[in-house]
Amino acid sequence: MRTRLGITVFVWLTLSLTGLAQNAPRRYTTVVIDYTGETITAVLPVVITTSQEEGEWYRQHFEYGQHFGPDVAFELPYIQVVPQSVLDEITGLPLLKPALKRARMIEEHLPGKPETDQNVTFSAGVGHDYASIIVDKQPSMKILKDIERIAAKYPSLKAGLHQLEYHLK
Repeated sequence: MRTRLGITVFVWLTLSLTGLAQNAPRRYTTVVIDYTGETITAVLPVVITTSQEEGEWYRQHFEYGQHFGPDVAFELPYIQVVPQSVLDEITGLPLLKPALKRARMIEEHLPGKPETDQNVTFSAGVGHDYASIIVDKQPSMKILKDIERIAAKYPSLKAGLHQLEYHLK
């Protein structure tokens, strides 16, 4: 009887913990915010990460300097290292969280590709595994304002977010 009860409890705990692990929200370690609309001047992306090394990988992987041409190739996206709790708060925002759930790998925007809509691409990843989603102007503005509120103690991050907001207006 004790053995049967012990096995039942063990199976129940295993199934419960497995179910909780599947329902647990994904903990991203990097978010890249990139303006994808038409513009005259370069709009540098913002990289928010929990590790400088991972931020550098995203900087090199996306090769943003090449997208803008040689005149601004020296300007690279800003990397802001934040604690995991701050990144969790950002990726848990009411408008961003469902968008990231729908995110998938998308083709990167190639130089010379005509961009007509004012949108923002949000890319979120863990290590080198990431997915991206393009979000329309209005929700992007709201998400950027919410991120700005969370990132209030990072002045240079706020400046990068302001630049993105400016181009969306």
